[in-house]
Amino acid sequence: MFITIEELKTVAYEYQIIDIVEEDETIVEIAIDASIEQIKSYLAGRYDTINVFNKQGNERNRLIVELTKDIALWQIIRLSNPDILFDRVKDRYDRAIDYLNRVAKGLLSPTLPLLTDSTGEETTPLKFGSMSKQQYDY
Repeated sequence: MFITIEELKTVAYEYQIIDIVEEDETIVEIAIDASIEQIKSYLAGRYDTINVFNKQGNERNRLIVELTKDIALWQIIRLSNPDILFDRVKDRYDRAIDYLNRVAKGLLSPTLPLLTDSTGEETTPLKFGSMSKQQYDY
């Protein structure tokens, strides 16, 4: 798994998460999986998301880890709000989505592996070329 339940302690206290999910770790795992899929949908056009999310430990991109935790917490907090500052979590979620939108538009370029084609060459969503030459006689 890209992030663990244990790592969510950096964005919310353990007792808060336990209270919300009523000690059902399956709910947390579903939230983590959903957050990963949401981030993949923003990055898939340009970045090798399989490579990004298969990394473990210190090999992972720290920013993507933090965004994943923020979005996962938002998925969890929708169930309830015991002793968590809802506005703060909502703000962090909105900032994460805004960042991912800017990455998807090509305004920001995180240090992630780019997509490659079957020959191993990096691919980009940018296509270029020209029309076939036309001959005009007057």
